[in-house]
Amino acid sequence: MTLPSPSAAASATTGAPSVSPSAAAADPAADKKLCESAKKIADDSRSAVVKAASSGADPTPALKQAYADMAKGMAATAATGDSGSEVAAALTAFGTEAGKVATAADMTTAADSPAFQQAGTKANGACKKVGVDLNF
Repeated sequence: MTLPSPSAAASATTGAPSVSPSAAAADPAADKKLCESAKKIADDSRSAVVKAASSGADPTPALKQAYADMAKGMAATAATGDSGSEVAAALTAFGTEAGKVATAADMTTAADSPAFQQAGTKANGACKKVGVDLNF
């Protein structure tokens, strides 16, 4: 992550026009790499859950682990993005919500929450802009 330059911070405090980090153009190639990493994390998590469910064992521990892994993976992936990146922000939000699902007493209710659904929708939308379909 990059921080605004001291001159940008100074101009922001003096009322002079400046470019905000969110208005700065994000690097589409870097955002695409973030999305490809996020897709791999999600695909690996899905595979682990499917494997656990098809084994006949209780899939709940695998599901909790999948959400926890997504939370950690999304946070680590997003941390490598630019501070003004819509993709990095969306993946951070999704990772945060996935972490909440992983630790919820009722994962089904947590996964159906508007906050989790909205975070997934935003991550999907941000990544579609750079040509990656997350399918969250």
